[in-house]
Amino acid sequence: MVLTVTKPTVGGSEDSWGTTINTALDDIVLEINSNADGTNAITPNLTEGSWEISTTPVTASAAELNILDGATVTTDEVNILDGDTSATSTTVVDADRVVFNDDGTMKQVAMSDLKTYINASVGSGSVTEVAMSVPTGLTVSGSPITTSGTLEVTFTSGYSIPTTSSQSNWNTAYGWGDHSSQGYLTSVSSSQVATATAGISFGAVGSYAFLYSQNNLAILGGSTYSGSLFYYAGVHGFGQNTTLYHDNIGGGTPSGTWRCMGHQNFSTRNTGAIFLRIS
Repeated sequence: MVLTVTKPTVGGSEDSWGTTINTALDDIVLEINSNADGTNAITPNLTEGSWEISTTPVTASAAELNILDGATVTTDEVNILDGDTSATSTTVVDADRVVFNDDGTMKQVAMSDLKTYINASVGSGSVTEVAMSVPTGLTVSGSPITTSGTLEVTFTSGYSIPTTSSQSNWNTAYGWGDHSSQGYLTSVSSSQVATATAGISFGAVGSYAFLYSQNNLAILGGSTYSGSLFYYAGVHGFGQNTTLYHDNIGGGTPSGTWRCMGHQNFSTRNTGAIFLRIS
């Protein structure tokens, strides 16, 4: 708003003072009335710090205040920038944004951009093929995987995992120490026999016994028999009169399954041989 009035001349124009003052007053009233709705532009010429709001000097420049021109920020949003410690549970997705300082320029950046940067920085790997090798007794299918798939491991024909029971029997029967240096023996010395059978209790799996057949049973080397068909036995005699002897009361009938380690192919008389308990 620009208001210009004509003032009377001091010391002269006595007859025109009233007219001059009235004209000036009319101009003022007209300007005021014509801006009664406050729409006429007012251009105050204020310097920084020359005006106050509630006794507080306003030191911001016009350029600084104009930064807020067009801002749609809310009070709550401004307060978040003021160190607000409250948080809202949010499921972060690629389209979400964060305020980001891009080398001095503040921007809103999508989470997808940050994900791309992080993956590139830490390294997402360059594996294009995954394969699997397995030891003898196992077979693998689905190898290699180049995009997606499943590696499946199965037993080769003739191989299996022993059950707890069968493994226990194996450990009992063959847990005689380390014989790796001996291999499969074609002959066994007395010291090796002593080592192999050390700690095996009478009648246990893995033990040997001299058994005497019942009911005229022919026994064949390598065949297996139920212990209930035999008695524990031995030999006794005087001079040339040596005979098989068994005590079906004291020695009793053995339990389990036994493998014949001798041969007596007679079906008309009771026979005996060395047996190995295998189960």
